[in-house]
Amino acid sequence: MSDKILSIKDLVIHYETDEEVVEAVNNITLEIGRGQVLGLVGETGAGKTTTALGIMGLLPARVGHVIQGSIELEGSDLLKMSAREMRSIRGKKISMIFQDPMTALNPVKTVGDQIAEVVLLHNKCSKAEALKRAQDMLAMVGIVPERYKDYPHQFSGGMKQRIVIAIALACEPDLLIADEPTTALDVTIQAQILDMMRKLQKEHGTSMILITHDLGVVAEMCDHCAVMYAGEIVEYGTTEQVFDNPKHPYTRALYKSIPSLDKDVERLEVIHGMVCDPSDLPTYCSFCDRCTEKKGICAKGDPKVVEVEAGHTAKCFQYAKEWEGK
Repeated sequence: MSDKILSIKDLVIHYETDEEVVEAVNNITLEIGRGQVLGLVGETGAGKTTTALGIMGLLPARVGHVIQGSIELEGSDLLKMSAREMRSIRGKKISMIFQDPMTALNPVKTVGDQIAEVVLLHNKCSKAEALKRAQDMLAMVGIVPERYKDYPHQFSGGMKQRIVIAIALACEPDLLIADEPTTALDVTIQAQILDMMRKLQKEHGTSMILITHDLGVVAEMCDHCAVMYAGEIVEYGTTEQVFDNPKHPYTRALYKSIPSLDKDVERLEVIHGMVCDPSDLPTYCSFCDRCTEKKGICAKGDPKVVEVEAGHTAKCFQYAKEWEGK
């Protein structure tokens, strides 16, 4: 059995309408090992959620299209599977914690029925056994099992997020995709949810893709980090490599915008300008117009991905031979 559970190669995803083509994901390549946690970070609109939806096979019908590439789960290409085959994999092999717990739950079904539904879909068991499993899952995420008969509106935001996590983990998936699982929660609840996710991930040996804006969360939970910008992975490496020795100007700019307890400043540093329009991407480096380190060559072409050290890559002209004197 390979030590890589998921392998993405040269993935391109577009959203196509009559008015425009949005190039949401542009030629990304990723690998995730068994039991590892990959942090996917970047500004809103970078393509993080679209990547996750592409893995799950949940791109919007008639609008979202995979243009090229492969997404292999344990050696099987998910993009070549039928809708029926994907339904057998979602929830069992791959699960996703969606971004907003308030809208991820069905308001007219009890939380117990919503957890049991996943169990019944992927396991040969009775309704009573599925409901018992639902109660066990509620207990595992810190909710009194007897509340399985309650409806979503009877729970707080933090408890709803725990229920969404219970649904995602009900069938003990090999890969969990968590799309900003703590964004809508206050700081103390965020810490509880992250502690719980870390504990469950370690206990079950689950591989995880953690999508977040919070670099502190990545530092605490992730083995590897991928920095996305304008649908591309501009830097990738172990968390230690990316945090201790950031190579891409965008990554360095993100770090400079983080508040520090050691420095007394009146204003945080900002990344000036806006993320480029994915329906009208430049033919040169997508970060060039906002970069404070750019040279003339940056506006003349698109840089290639360069391995700056073992396992650590960056998509920047600074590490190309053409950089000197340009």
